[in-house]
Amino acid sequence: MSTVCLPEGVRLVERAKDLPRREWDALTRPSDIFLTTRWLDVVEGTAGVPMAYLLAERGGRLVAGLATALAGATVPWSLGRPDYVLGKSAEAELPGAEEFLAALRTGPTEALMPTLLAGGRHLGHTRILYGELASADDLAALVAAAEGLARAAGAASVTFLYVDETDVELTGVLALRGYRNYTSGRYSSLRVPADGFPGYLAGLPSKRRISINAERRRLHDEGCRISVESLDGADLARFAALEAELMRKYGIEWRDDQSLPTLVQIRDRFGDDAFALVARADGAVRGFGLILRYQNHWYARQSGFDYAYQGNKRLPLYFEVLYYRLLEEAAAAGVTTIYYGHGSEKTKLSRGCVASDQFCHVLSL
Repeated sequence: MSTVCLPEGVRLVERAKDLPRREWDALTRPSDIFLTTRWLDVVEGTAGVPMAYLLAERGGRLVAGLATALAGATVPWSLGRPDYVLGKSAEAELPGAEEFLAALRTGPTEALMPTLLAGGRHLGHTRILYGELASADDLAALVAAAEGLARAAGAASVTFLYVDETDVELTGVLALRGYRNYTSGRYSSLRVPADGFPGYLAGLPSKRRISINAERRRLHDEGCRISVESLDGADLARFAALEAELMRKYGIEWRDDQSLPTLVQIRDRFGDDAFALVARADGAVRGFGLILRYQNHWYARQSGFDYAYQGNKRLPLYFEVLYYRLLEEAAAAGVTTIYYGHGSEKTKLSRGCVASDQFCHVLSL
């Protein structure tokens, strides 16, 4: 990125390895795994776009931090692009999206891209990291610095893509600086009962309890077994191909090997804090769910399934891998929350999740 004049007290770092990593991570919450330095390392190794980090410091101490990524119109990760997300949000009739789209003078790609993605290049909980010593002025200074970076890079916009409804501090700062917003999605999570699956089941309607027990028996009778496995020695190429099947099922173009670099990075960066629930039948991997852990929270990060194997049987591999068996393991590990992210909200709510609104805030340049 070109040289930019930064507000007083704000410093620019261009690589995650050069961050004050311990101080940066100390600003994160259990819900911020995708803003930790380990995940930023993964993103830098796979995103293929320039990234930069803005630090608000006082008295030699880090009080707030903002991760940014400069995304052009050719990046393949569509759910990290404001033009694509806007179109999908309008199509889904999410509040404010149609009005936002109608107000653009040109098409969304021409109007919004390239963009400086601020608050992390991930889906959900876009935010500025900050601690108790930070003020609204510190947040405003970081947002102003991001706008300066965007202008220096020739970006068409600055985008905070998925700001949670509870982040009133950042929302207030963005409103004062002229950002417009619309609902960009709903983010689902699940509280884990202390007794795990039995407690989870007890909290569901009786009809749902009966169907879940029947689903689990059917999988068992089909000879499908679920195991919890380290990523060391895992068949990551098979995982990548199964995730590509899932992506294509939902209309997203995805090569069989497209996820492989990210899977390798996760294995190498996260060690024992990344593992997989693996479904096997007839000697082959039929599905997987990749889980990341941060403090006492787990994240269902990636998954994929063999739809040819499931065929007309409608086997509930997805639910067994990512809900039923996962809940058993989570309770045993003392986990309090599992994050499932965006999409398929109706299905997730039917399995006990709750969801919060996420908002895309955009400043046109």
